[in-house]
Amino acid sequence: MVKKINLVVATLYSVILALVETILNTYWADWQYVPLWIVDYLIALTLLSAVFVFKQQKQHLMLLLGWSFSAGVTYMALFISLDPNGLNSADIEGKLPLFVLALVISIIGLVLTIVDDKKN
Repeated sequence: MVKKINLVVATLYSVILALVETILNTYWADWQYVPLWIVDYLIALTLLSAVFVFKQQKQHLMLLLGWSFSAGVTYMALFISLDPNGLNSADIEGKLPLFVLALVISIIGLVLTIVDDKKN
């Protein structure tokens, strides 16, 4: 049951993350420095490949990699945005809740992956 929940969360999170990143960048025509947005697509690709391509032990490792990478990226994005000397953005008030939500979901996915591994 834990694995199924994890796979559903990973799929939904990946699709929504890629869509939101595309919409935000297209809407504001703000395709900034490539590493700042390409990591979201790498996270989505990693998690979706874990769900649909890899099976058994490799699936667990890919989920662990995807959720860990997502947690690290969203942690960095959140705290860089909170730094007064960091990246200043006019729309930061709208992005901060999204960063917090993405970090919480990433941590939940990471915990689900670890709990599922303990059961096996």
